[in-house]
Amino acid sequence: MRPPLCFIWLFFIAFFAYGQGQKAGDPKICYTRISFGPAIGFYGNNPFHTANTRAGIAIGAQALEEVRLPKNMFFVGGLEYMYSTFMFNSYYFPNNSQPMLYTDKFTYNYSLKVHELRLNLLLRYPFGNETRNSLTGYIEGGYVLRGLVLTHLNIISDLNSQPVFNGAVQPSYNGVMLGGRFSSGLKINIGLQHNFLRSHMAWFAQISYMQGLAKFLIQESFTPSALYISSGFLQFSVGYKF
Repeated sequence: MRPPLCFIWLFFIAFFAYGQGQKAGDPKICYTRISFGPAIGFYGNNPFHTANTRAGIAIGAQALEEVRLPKNMFFVGGLEYMYSTFMFNSYYFPNNSQPMLYTDKFTYNYSLKVHELRLNLLLRYPFGNETRNSLTGYIEGGYVLRGLVLTHLNIISDLNSQPVFNGAVQPSYNGVMLGGRFSSGLKINIGLQHNFLRSHMAWFAQISYMQGLAKFLIQESFTPSALYISSGFLQFSVGYKF
């Protein structure tokens, strides 16, 4: 029975030592940050194949982990979901028969609904001591891995207002990362945080901008050959840290 008792005593000694180092009321090393809010999409299309691009509804939510680093820095990583819609005018070629020349004048209205999942890998720098000041600012920046989850396309003829296509499509990014299903982006957040000094929890509001580094391509049998679309998002979010 002596070896098991020794292990039990060692466990309690280690647990007690950790408790002495992490006193009640001390800030934790790791916090969870959840936030959500509306966004504005900025899109750039091939002007030879599209016209009249309009941004629609966009909204996103994030669940991130904040880990304390030396020198008053933090690593912030986790998942983000973005739902966005936008419209533009383009061509439509039925029955897999594209003409030699594009003679029509963008007489079909394309409407896209995009569900996107992102992995955020950011560094965070606070302006002020979050354990002593009730109000502090911060800036975050870093890398975003983007993945298209689901894209729904609706096409309506502007000539007679009749739908010609309504269904899911499989766009791909203009890149070689994991077969074109993933892409990269750069992101910056600027925020203001209200700190609860006793619990070290907080609520915050932030403005974010994410710029995609690769365009995505919609390529179906009825579409023009070069429907490349670039995207960036400006988002306002509110959230809670715990």
